[in-house]
Amino acid sequence: MVDSIIDAINSENYEEASQLLQQLQQDEPDNIWIPFYQARLAEAQGDVTLANQRYRELLPNAVNPKLMRQIRQGIERINQQEIQQRETALNEAMTEIGSQEMSMLILEAISNESKQVAAQKFGEIMEIDPYTARLQLPSRSWRLYRTGAIGKLKFQGEQLQQADIPCFTALLTDINGFKVHNVLYIESIEPKITIVYEPKKGQRDILTFEWSEVGQRINGLLPIFEECVDIGLRGKLKRTTQTLDYAKICDLHLPQKQTIIRLCDQQYRFLEGIPFSDKQKAKDGQATMKESWQHIMAFIQEKTPNVPTYSEFTPFGESAIDFQELLKLITPHIGLLRREETPWDAAFHLYSGLAFVKTFS
Repeated sequence: MVDSIIDAINSENYEEASQLLQQLQQDEPDNIWIPFYQARLAEAQGDVTLANQRYRELLPNAVNPKLMRQIRQGIERINQQEIQQRETALNEAMTEIGSQEMSMLILEAISNESKQVAAQKFGEIMEIDPYTARLQLPSRSWRLYRTGAIGKLKFQGEQLQQADIPCFTALLTDINGFKVHNVLYIESIEPKITIVYEPKKGQRDILTFEWSEVGQRINGLLPIFEECVDIGLRGKLKRTTQTLDYAKICDLHLPQKQTIIRLCDQQYRFLEGIPFSDKQKAKDGQATMKESWQHIMAFIQEKTPNVPTYSEFTPFGESAIDFQELLKLITPHIGLLRREETPWDAAFHLYSGLAFVKTFS
């Protein structure tokens, strides 16, 4: 009867094969080949998900060498079929208009409890081993995972989303397309908020907007590097670059204006803007920069209490720093005085821009 089942499957007589399998199950319920041919029939009928599941369930318990070999062949056939289907779909995606534009694939945080299953799926889609896949899935914040043509990355992103692996894509042109106003100081807060910003070095302009226009906030710390001299081995002087401080940055996103309002504690002119504390009102330097910044942040929090806030820039930045060529293509819109340029500035603008794209695009 087994030969008849094989012949029925090979000749695409699936109804006959199913009936023969049912008969075999009644006659020989302990026959070790029954589950295999059920999987083989599902594969032949196009239900590769069920077939793949059945093959993988059978393999660990199979002891018959011939059965083990045929199970592995079935798994390999399905793997090759899935690879071919992905290649075909990818080739179609890459023929669409705009599919060659530069873009990024961002992985979102996933819980540790979900990582084992997610890593298996992630590895299959990205064609890497499960161990490496698990290490690449972030637990805390976003991770800049890959750059390239939007057609390919969007296709991979859709596959990941179907596998319940959270991610999204963004175009480089979108990240560089936002208007960014670096705030010198807040001039007034009633009835609307009016900021004074610097469109170009040495120039000033104003922008007025409603608090209701603020869609979300982005908070981050940017390292400030200084060259230091240390005493190395044998008393020799050694020059090193160290992080001595951090600049605090807060972005306010205005989606209707496609605009980012950027405040930085190192650039804000606390004595020129309206005061947010009694010490600052004195305008005699009593308030420290830290105190003044905290009062401004508390005021913004009070005015936008229900606005989503992104504040996981540092772990994201650590993943983005590896993409030096990408960061060179991003205009950071951050005017910190530095001895030399650093990719961290572009990484923060990328983080803020990605949050803008994800929420409002």
